[in-house]
Amino acid sequence: MNTSRFKIISPAGLIDYRERAGEIADASWPEFMLHDPVANDNWHELFDRFVDYQFALLDTETNRMAAMGNSLPFYWDRDVSDLPEGGWDWVFLKAVEDHKQGITPNIQSAIQIAIHPDYQNQGLSTRMVQAMRLIGQSQGFKFMGAPVRPSQKSTYPLISIDDYIRWTDDEGLPFDAWLRVHARMGAKIVKPCHNAMTIPGTRLEWEAWTGMKFPQSGQYVIPGALNPMEMDIEKDEGIYIEPNVWMVHEIG
Repeated sequence: MNTSRFKIISPAGLIDYRERAGEIADASWPEFMLHDPVANDNWHELFDRFVDYQFALLDTETNRMAAMGNSLPFYWDRDVSDLPEGGWDWVFLKAVEDHKQGITPNIQSAIQIAIHPDYQNQGLSTRMVQAMRLIGQSQGFKFMGAPVRPSQKSTYPLISIDDYIRWTDDEGLPFDAWLRVHARMGAKIVKPCHNAMTIPGTRLEWEAWTGMKFPQSGQYVIPGALNPMEMDIEKDEGIYIEPNVWMVHEIG
Protein backbone atom coordinates (compact mmCIF):
# COMPACT_ATOMS: atom_id res chain seq x y z
CA MET A 1 0.00 0.00 0.00
CA ASN A 2 1.15 3.53 -0.79
CA THR A 3 1.42 5.01 2.69
CA SER A 4 1.91 8.53 1.32
CA ARG A 5 -1.83 8.66 0.70
CA PHE A 6 -2.40 8.89 4.46
CA LYS A 7 -2.23 12.14 6.41
CA ILE A 8 -2.55 12.98 10.08
CA ILE A 9 -5.55 15.18 10.87
CA SER A 10 -6.91 16.83 14.01
CA PRO A 11 -10.56 16.67 15.13
CA ALA A 12 -11.03 20.03 13.40
CA GLY A 13 -10.11 18.39 10.10
CA LEU A 14 -13.48 16.69 9.62
CA ILE A 15 -16.96 17.97 10.43
CA ASP A 16 -18.06 14.44 11.39
CA TYR A 17 -14.80 13.49 13.10
CA ARG A 18 -16.42 12.07 16.27
CA GLU A 19 -18.93 10.02 14.32
CA ARG A 20 -16.21 8.49 12.16
CA ALA A 21 -14.02 7.86 15.20
CA GLY A 22 -16.91 6.07 16.88
CA GLU A 23 -17.28 3.82 13.84
CA ILE A 24 -13.62 2.82 14.10
CA ALA A 25 -14.02 2.00 17.80
CA ASP A 26 -17.12 -0.09 17.10
CA ALA A 27 -15.29 -2.02 14.39
CA SER A 28 -12.05 -2.50 16.31
CA TRP A 29 -13.02 -3.73 19.77
CA PRO A 30 -15.07 -6.60 21.19
CA GLU A 31 -18.55 -5.36 22.12
CA PHE A 32 -18.00 -5.63 25.87
CA MET A 33 -15.02 -3.26 25.62
CA LEU A 34 -17.43 -0.49 24.63
CA HIS A 35 -19.14 -0.65 28.03
CA ASP A 36 -16.45 0.51 30.43
CA PRO A 37 -18.23 3.03 32.72
CA VAL A 38 -15.16 5.29 32.98
CA ALA A 39 -14.91 5.54 29.20
CA ASN A 40 -18.62 6.06 28.66
CA ASP A 41 -18.88 8.75 31.34
CA ASN A 42 -15.75 10.64 30.31
CA TRP A 43 -15.11 10.13 26.59
CA HIS A 44 -16.38 13.61 25.77
CA GLU A 45 -13.61 15.02 27.98
CA LEU A 46 -11.04 14.06 25.34
CA PHE A 47 -12.56 16.68 23.07
CA ASP A 48 -13.82 19.14 25.68
CA ARG A 49 -10.54 19.35 27.64
CA PHE A 50 -7.80 17.65 25.61
CA VAL A 51 -8.65 18.16 21.96
CA ASP A 52 -5.01 18.94 21.06
CA TYR A 53 -4.08 15.38 22.08
CA GLN A 54 -6.49 13.66 19.64
CA PHE A 55 -5.75 12.81 16.01
CA ALA A 56 -6.63 10.49 13.19
CA LEU A 57 -5.12 9.05 10.03
CA LEU A 58 -7.10 9.93 6.91
CA ASP A 59 -6.92 7.91 3.70
CA THR A 60 -6.89 10.75 1.17
CA GLU A 61 -7.70 8.45 -1.74
CA THR A 62 -10.97 7.25 -0.23
CA ASN A 63 -11.63 10.02 2.34
CA ARG A 64 -11.97 7.29 4.97
CA MET A 65 -10.64 7.53 8.50
CA ALA A 66 -8.19 4.64 8.66
CA ALA A 67 -7.14 4.97 12.31
CA MET A 68 -7.49 7.21 15.32
CA GLY A 69 -5.37 8.03 18.32
CA ASN A 70 -6.38 9.33 21.72
CA SER A 71 -4.11 10.58 24.49
CA LEU A 72 -4.22 13.01 27.39
CA PRO A 73 -1.87 14.78 29.80
CA PHE A 74 -1.64 14.39 33.56
CA TYR A 75 0.62 15.26 36.46
CA TRP A 76 2.92 12.64 37.99
CA ASP A 77 5.45 13.50 40.70
CA ARG A 78 6.91 10.04 41.25
CA ASP A 79 9.04 7.70 39.20
CA VAL A 80 7.33 6.13 36.20
CA SER A 81 7.97 2.74 37.81
CA ASP A 82 5.33 3.71 40.38
CA LEU A 83 2.48 4.11 37.90
CA PRO A 84 -0.55 2.46 39.50
CA GLU A 85 -2.47 -0.76 39.07
CA GLY A 86 -5.50 1.20 37.91
CA GLY A 87 -3.96 1.73 34.48
CA TRP A 88 -6.40 2.91 31.82
CA ASP A 89 -9.35 3.83 34.06
CA TRP A 90 -7.07 5.51 36.60
CA VAL A 91 -5.14 7.68 34.15
CA PHE A 92 -8.30 8.87 32.40
CA LEU A 93 -9.85 10.01 35.68
CA LYS A 94 -6.54 11.47 36.90
CA ALA A 95 -6.15 13.65 33.81
CA VAL A 96 -9.70 14.98 34.04
CA GLU A 97 -9.36 15.75 37.74
CA ASP A 98 -5.99 17.45 37.24
CA HIS A 99 -7.51 19.66 34.56
CA LYS A 100 -10.48 20.55 36.76
CA GLN A 101 -8.07 21.49 39.56
CA GLY A 102 -5.87 23.56 37.26
CA ILE A 103 -2.85 21.31 37.85
CA THR A 104 -0.21 21.66 35.13
CA PRO A 105 0.50 18.27 33.50
CA ASN A 106 4.03 16.96 33.01
CA ILE A 107 3.49 13.61 31.29
CA GLN A 108 1.39 12.25 28.45
CA SER A 109 -0.56 9.01 28.45
CA ALA A 110 -1.77 7.08 25.48
CA ILE A 111 -5.43 6.11 25.76
CA GLN A 112 -6.12 4.36 22.51
CA ILE A 113 -4.83 3.67 19.05
CA ALA A 114 -7.51 1.98 16.97
CA ILE A 115 -6.95 0.94 13.37
CA HIS A 116 -9.98 0.03 11.30
CA PRO A 117 -9.92 -3.68 10.43
CA ASP A 118 -9.76 -2.80 6.72
CA TYR A 119 -6.41 -1.10 7.35
CA GLN A 120 -4.80 -3.45 9.86
CA ASN A 121 -1.55 -5.31 9.16
CA GLN A 122 -0.41 -2.62 6.75
CA GLY A 123 2.26 -0.92 8.84
CA LEU A 124 0.15 1.93 10.17
CA SER A 125 0.61 1.19 13.88
CA THR A 126 4.15 2.59 14.04
CA ARG A 127 3.09 5.77 12.30
CA MET A 128 0.24 6.21 14.79
CA VAL A 129 2.49 5.76 17.82
CA GLN A 130 5.01 8.19 16.34
CA ALA A 131 2.28 10.79 15.78
CA MET A 132 1.20 10.40 19.39
CA ARG A 133 4.77 10.81 20.64
CA LEU A 134 5.13 14.03 18.62
CA ILE A 135 2.16 15.51 20.46
CA GLY A 136 3.87 14.92 23.80
CA GLN A 137 7.14 16.29 22.47
CA SER A 138 5.39 19.45 21.30
CA GLN A 139 4.18 19.94 24.88
CA GLY A 140 7.69 19.58 26.25
CA PHE A 141 7.05 16.31 28.08
CA LYS A 142 9.90 13.93 28.84
CA PHE A 143 7.80 10.77 28.97
CA MET A 144 4.77 9.22 27.32
CA GLY A 145 3.24 6.40 29.29
CA ALA A 146 0.86 3.86 27.79
CA PRO A 147 -1.36 1.30 29.51
CA VAL A 148 -1.05 -0.97 26.48
CA ARG A 149 -3.68 -3.60 25.73
CA PRO A 150 -1.59 -6.58 24.56
CA SER A 151 -3.47 -7.55 21.44
CA GLN A 152 -2.68 -11.26 21.40
CA LYS A 153 -3.26 -11.94 25.08
CA SER A 154 -6.88 -12.84 24.28
CA THR A 155 -5.53 -16.03 22.69
CA TYR A 156 -4.04 -16.96 26.08
CA PRO A 157 -6.66 -15.81 28.63
CA LEU A 158 -5.61 -18.34 31.28
CA ILE A 159 -1.98 -17.19 31.31
CA SER A 160 -1.24 -14.49 33.88
CA ILE A 161 -0.29 -11.09 32.50
CA ASP A 162 2.87 -11.28 34.64
CA ASP A 163 4.01 -14.37 32.76
CA TYR A 164 2.76 -13.18 29.38
CA ILE A 165 4.86 -10.01 29.31
CA ARG A 166 8.00 -12.12 29.78
CA TRP A 167 7.39 -14.04 26.56
CA THR A 168 9.71 -13.01 23.73
CA ASP A 169 10.18 -13.73 20.05
CA ASP A 170 13.33 -14.93 18.29
CA GLU A 171 14.75 -11.38 18.35
CA GLY A 172 14.28 -11.04 22.08
CA LEU A 173 11.43 -8.56 21.60
CA PRO A 174 8.02 -8.96 23.26
CA PHE A 175 6.00 -11.87 21.94
CA ASP A 176 2.88 -9.71 21.74
CA ALA A 177 2.48 -7.69 18.55
CA TRP A 178 1.32 -4.43 20.15
CA LEU A 179 3.93 -4.57 22.90
CA ARG A 180 6.47 -5.20 20.15
CA VAL A 181 5.40 -2.08 18.21
CA HIS A 182 6.07 0.07 21.26
CA ALA A 183 9.31 -1.76 22.09
CA ARG A 184 10.70 -1.27 18.58
CA MET A 185 10.21 2.46 19.12
CA GLY A 186 12.21 2.40 22.33
CA ALA A 187 9.47 1.98 24.91
CA LYS A 188 10.24 -0.05 28.01
CA ILE A 189 7.89 -2.41 29.79
CA VAL A 190 7.50 -1.03 33.30
CA LYS A 191 5.03 -3.49 34.81
CA PRO A 192 1.54 -4.92 34.41
CA CYS A 193 -1.44 -2.87 35.54
CA HIS A 194 -3.71 -5.68 36.64
CA ASN A 195 -6.83 -3.53 37.14
CA ALA A 196 -6.61 -1.37 34.05
CA MET A 197 -10.32 -1.48 33.25
CA THR A 198 -13.37 -2.83 35.10
CA ILE A 199 -16.50 -3.65 33.13
CA PRO A 200 -19.63 -4.74 35.05
CA GLY A 201 -22.87 -5.91 33.54
CA THR A 202 -25.95 -8.01 34.20
CA ARG A 203 -26.17 -11.57 32.96
CA LEU A 204 -28.46 -10.46 30.11
CA GLU A 205 -26.04 -7.69 29.16
CA TRP A 206 -23.10 -10.07 29.07
CA GLU A 207 -25.11 -12.55 27.02
CA ALA A 208 -25.89 -9.77 24.53
CA TRP A 209 -22.28 -8.57 24.44
CA THR A 210 -20.75 -12.01 23.95
CA GLY A 211 -23.41 -14.21 22.33
CA MET A 212 -22.81 -16.70 25.16
CA LYS A 213 -25.04 -18.14 27.90
CA PHE A 214 -24.06 -18.15 31.58
CA PRO A 215 -26.09 -20.90 33.31
CA GLN A 216 -24.20 -20.80 36.63
CA SER A 217 -21.83 -18.69 38.66
CA GLY A 218 -18.14 -18.99 37.91
CA GLN A 219 -15.38 -17.89 35.57
CA TYR A 220 -15.93 -17.82 31.82
CA VAL A 221 -13.52 -17.37 28.94
CA ILE A 222 -15.18 -14.92 26.59
CA PRO A 223 -14.14 -14.01 23.02
CA GLY A 224 -11.72 -11.10 22.90
CA ALA A 225 -11.09 -10.91 26.64
CA LEU A 226 -7.59 -11.01 28.11
CA ASN A 227 -8.74 -12.65 31.36
CA PRO A 228 -11.76 -14.76 32.29
CA MET A 229 -14.93 -12.92 33.29
CA GLU A 230 -16.51 -13.69 36.69
CA MET A 231 -20.28 -14.25 36.71
CA ASP A 232 -22.35 -14.19 39.93
CA ILE A 233 -25.85 -15.47 39.17
CA GLU A 234 -27.26 -14.55 42.61
CA LYS A 235 -26.14 -10.95 42.24
CA ASP A 236 -27.04 -10.94 38.54
CA GLU A 237 -23.65 -9.44 37.81
CA GLY A 238 -20.71 -10.32 35.67
CA ILE A 239 -17.45 -8.45 36.16
CA TYR A 240 -14.53 -8.38 33.79
CA ILE A 241 -11.26 -6.88 35.01
CA GLU A 242 -8.82 -6.23 32.21
CA PRO A 243 -5.06 -6.23 32.67
CA ASN A 244 -2.86 -3.96 30.59
CA VAL A 245 0.87 -3.28 30.52
CA TRP A 246 2.47 0.01 31.49
CA MET A 247 5.03 0.91 28.84
CA VAL A 248 6.97 4.16 28.87
CA HIS A 249 8.50 6.07 25.96
CA GLU A 250 11.21 8.63 26.67
CA ILE A 251 10.28 11.40 24.25
CA GLY A 252 12.04 14.51 25.56
